[in-house]
Amino acid sequence: MKNREIVEYWMEKAADDLQSAKANVASGRNSNAIRDAYFACFHALSSLLFKSGKSFRKHKEARASLHRDFIRTKKIDSFWGKHYDWLFNNRHKADYRPLVAFEKDQVKESVEKSDEFVELVRSIIDSEDKSA
Repeated sequence: MKNREIVEYWMEKAADDLQSAKANVASGRNSNAIRDAYFACFHALSSLLFKSGKSFRKHKEARASLHRDFIRTKKIDSFWGKHYDWLFNNRHKADYRPLVAFEKDQVKESVEKSDEFVELVRSIIDSEDKSA
């Protein structure tokens, strides 16, 4: 597989995760929507990291790289680091803690913001392609 194919593979997974998240919001499956929104952001980030020559085995390592290599360097606004952190933490709650409930409006907003994050990553990847 060529590098571009792998970058696109992760971005396609992010798009699929977003579709799932939106369907889960519409069906009231809020915990599932949080999980899918997280994975949309994670897969988009994985694409960006791979394009940058990085890959990690653990989610927390990818998260650390987002902050170290993109937030601190101001390539990505700190807002998105906070959004990613919120999803990271709440995805764990949704998957591993019993009786966790999320407000529908908060979940809907998180999914919408995740869609924006994926688009931001896409624009960064596309602008790097144009400058290469």
